[in-house]
Amino acid sequence: MPVCAVLVSAASAQVAAPDLLKPENRTASNSKQFTVFGGTPGRRSDLVRRAEELKRGTERELRDSEDWKSPILIILSPGDGFRLRQPAVVLQVFDADAAGRKIQIDLAPSALGDAGLVDQAILRGLLLERSLRRQKFEAGRYVDPPDWLAAALSASLAPESAGGSSLYTKMLEGKGMPRLDRFLGQNAGTLRGRARELHAAQSLALYEALSGLPDGRRRVLENLLLVEPDRDPLQRFAQTWPDLAADQAKLARLWALSLARRSSEARVDLLGIEETGDELDKILSPLSESGDGKEPAAAILDLSRSEPGRFRLSQASIEAQKLGFRAHTLYAPVVEEYRLLFTNLGKKRRGGFNRRFEELEELRLQLGERGREITDFMNWMQANDGDQNSGAIKVTSIPRTEPAERRNDKISRYLDSVEERGW
Repeated sequence: MPVCAVLVSAASAQVAAPDLLKPENRTASNSKQFTVFGGTPGRRSDLVRRAEELKRGTERELRDSEDWKSPILIILSPGDGFRLRQPAVVLQVFDADAAGRKIQIDLAPSALGDAGLVDQAILRGLLLERSLRRQKFEAGRYVDPPDWLAAALSASLAPESAGGSSLYTKMLEGKGMPRLDRFLGQNAGTLRGRARELHAAQSLALYEALSGLPDGRRRVLENLLLVEPDRDPLQRFAQTWPDLAADQAKLARLWALSLARRSSEARVDLLGIEETGDELDKILSPLSESGDGKEPAAAILDLSRSEPGRFRLSQASIEAQKLGFRAHTLYAPVVEEYRLLFTNLGKKRRGGFNRRFEELEELRLQLGERGREITDFMNWMQANDGDQNSGAIKVTSIPRTEPAERRNDKISRYLDSVEERGW
C-alpha cells in the first residue's frame, strides 16, 4: 500500500489544460461532489451519473452516509496532452488552506474504454476522501485506503459480478488461497486482464468473509477510517483483525468458504433428500471403486498414500463443500463430515478414518432409506389427493393419554442431534 505525498501546488502534478476548466467543458453531479472536466457532454454526463451510483452503492455497502467534505475532480485528459508513460489513472490530493482539499483523478484516453478501471479509480477517490476525514497526517503524507477494498466494491457494484461463478469455482480448484501478505501488498492499479479479474474476485470474497463476521461491516469501515493506519498492508489489516492476522489458517478457511458460496450462487436451489443422496453418491463412488475388490474405506485410504490420490481427495472435498450449500437439511451435517474426512486425508491425516467412515456410510444408507419412505408417502398422498378432495374430510383429534416413547435407534438419535444443532 503506497504512502502518498499530499500535493499543494500544480508544479509537480499532472495539470489540466486551461481549456478544460472553462464552464462549457465541465459537468457537475447532482450532489456537487463530482465534477468532470473535458471530453464530450455525453461522456461527462455518463461519468457523473456513474460516480453518483458508485457513491450510493458504497454508502449502502459500508452503511455510512456521512456528508462529503472534499470535492472530487475527474479530468479527462486529451490524447495530445497526456505525458508519455503517464499511468492510465493518476490519483492526486491538493491540500491548501484557502482553497481547501480537493481530490483529482486524471484519466488517460486509454482508461475510458475500460469500465472496470474507471470504476476502481472513482471508488479509490471516494474511499480516499472518506479516509482523509479521520486520518492523521504525518509531515504532509497520508496512507492510501486498502486496494482490496476498492477492488471488492468495484466487483460488488459492477453491473455483472466479476468473472461469474465459474471464476470462483476455478479459484477453489486451484492451489488454495493466496498468502495474505502478498495479496494485501498487490497494487491493483497495475493489474490488467485476467490478473485483475482474479484480484477483484479474491477481494470480493475476502470482503464478504469479513463482512459476515460479527459487526463485520462496521469493522471494515473502522479499518478505512483508522486515524493512524499502518503503512504496511498486513499490519494495517492486523489493526482491525488481529486474531485473523495471527491465525491465517482460520482466515483462509473463511475466505475459501466465501469463494464456495460465490461459486455455487448460480445453483442455489436446495436439493431434496433423494437428490442429495444421489449427488453425494456421485462424489463417493469414483473414490471407493477399486479393481482389486477392496472395501470402500480401504480403497479411499489407499488414495491418500499417493500424490495423485490426495489430489482427487482434495477435489472431492471441494465438491462436498459445494454440495453442502444445496444439500437437504437432514443431509447437510453428513456432507460436512465427509468433506472433513476428505480434507484430512488430502493432508495425510488418516487417524480414525476407518471407524468414522463406516459410521457415516451406515448413517447415509439409513438416511437414504428414510428418504425413500418419505418420497413414497408423498407420492401416495399426491395420487390419492383427488379422492380425498371429492368429499368432506372429517379430522378427528385423538388426545394422547401418555407421552410418546422416545425412540432410541441410530437414525432417531441422529435426527434429534440435528434438531438440537439447529440445522
